[in-house]
Amino acid sequence: MGKRTPSEGVSRNPGNTETGLLTPPSGTRSEVAHEKALRSAESLLKSGGMKAATIDAISEQSGVSKVTLYRHWPSRQAIAAEAFGVLMARHLTFPESDSAQADLNDYLGDIGKFYGGPLGSIFAELVGACANDPTTAAYFRTFFLDERRRGFAELIRRCVESGYFRDDIEIEEAIDLFFGPLVYRMLVGHASIDDNTVRAIIDHAVRGLRSDT
Repeated sequence: MGKRTPSEGVSRNPGNTETGLLTPPSGTRSEVAHEKALRSAESLLKSGGMKAATIDAISEQSGVSKVTLYRHWPSRQAIAAEAFGVLMARHLTFPESDSAQADLNDYLGDIGKFYGGPLGSIFAELVGACANDPTTAAYFRTFFLDERRRGFAELIRRCVESGYFRDDIEIEEAIDLFFGPLVYRMLVGHASIDDNTVRAIIDHAVRGLRSDT
């Protein structure tokens, strides 16, 4: 089996399940404008991070007016959060093979590359923006974080069912055990994040969850 992308199929209209989410205008023209804006925001994020993804820049590059942008999103941070979710759906996919342990190792290897690369820096900028703006946080959770956590939760469940992980673990706590230290390092900046550091943190988490420890 190949890799699946949980974020694929995430509706651009999540039904306002969280405060701060706008319902984009309907219709073909609105959908085209929405996608153009997302593609431009994604391009700007990759080339210059959050500081490059301004409303003016997104409007100029996409050809979508600023008035229209604000009908679809409440802020530039919200556009960036949704665009980042689309971007990461292509870069962090969840493997599906007959071996949960192998799939876990493959995914965690991808995570290590992610945190240590330029996309990890954009992630840190978005997390920082979420801390100061509940609306940005709502878009970040809806279009990126929720789907990624659901996908990783399923991977952990498979590891439990296969006997690789203990059967008494709390899934949500296990997820935080893997990613909490990395996010903390990115935000606080007290220590570096390189391949060896990421691998060491992940290995500590795995050892704590293993059924044979």
